[in-house]
Amino acid sequence: MKASEYLNRLKTLDSILQETGFLLQNNEFPIYNLSKEPYPDEFPLVFNPSKINITSEGDKILNSEGEVIALDGYLTRNFACKKCSDRSMGIRGFLQRGRKKLLILHYTGETGMPGSSFIKKSSKTLFRSKEVEESFTEWIQEGLNTSYEEFHYQEYPACRFHKGFEVSDWHRRANLCDIHVEETVRKEGIKAILVLGSSALLRWPSEYCKANAGKLLEWKFSDGLKIPYLITRSPEALLHCKIKKPSEYKNMLTQLSEHLRILQKKVGDFN
Repeated sequence: MKASEYLNRLKTLDSILQETGFLLQNNEFPIYNLSKEPYPDEFPLVFNPSKINITSEGDKILNSEGEVIALDGYLTRNFACKKCSDRSMGIRGFLQRGRKKLLILHYTGETGMPGSSFIKKSSKTLFRSKEVEESFTEWIQEGLNTSYEEFHYQEYPACRFHKGFEVSDWHRRANLCDIHVEETVRKEGIKAILVLGSSALLRWPSEYCKANAGKLLEWKFSDGLKIPYLITRSPEALLHCKIKKPSEYKNMLTQLSEHLRILQKKVGDFN
């Protein structure tokens, strides 16, 4: 290789490294994708068992990069459920564990239903966008005077689907996904379940959700296990009200905050 060619390549590499340093410092990586190409977070990863290590505590399974992929014997990311034959892929990080024993069910995938929100495209947020997350933060703070990060969150259903967007399709999928809700309830000692609108409408008819919103109900699992649950609106709906109907926002926030307190009154402080 000629000296001039070597210097040109070295300058190109130096330029790339400088840009990379800027991106790392600002934690910003632009993602370019074709119209139907899935985002990186949507790719199911298959781990090589030979590269999985069990820690000395015996309750965690790590991949070759030191990331936790299973806790207490069940997966917390790269979910590989096969119960729905029409699934496209499992949702990475479908379960986010917290300290307090309240399980919040939500869904950030595409539903194809009228008025449905956009799907989540960033792994940096729990909900569909930073704005929605801020709306939910305010809701939790108003209702329980604590951080939203204290609780458990689970995608329900726990997979993404790119076809079959009829109401009956979603009810079937959510019903099959009840087994994973029960697993979390038992493993984590969950005391109550809050079902946000994004999941509730996929599990039950809209008439049932409207009639029972804000009411204390009982979720019956196997072996006689019963857990109190409550259906409420989604943080997307709260954000929409704040933007489009600001005069009604305070009343809606008060109403939804009361839903949280109803659950808290039933089971205590979720400890």
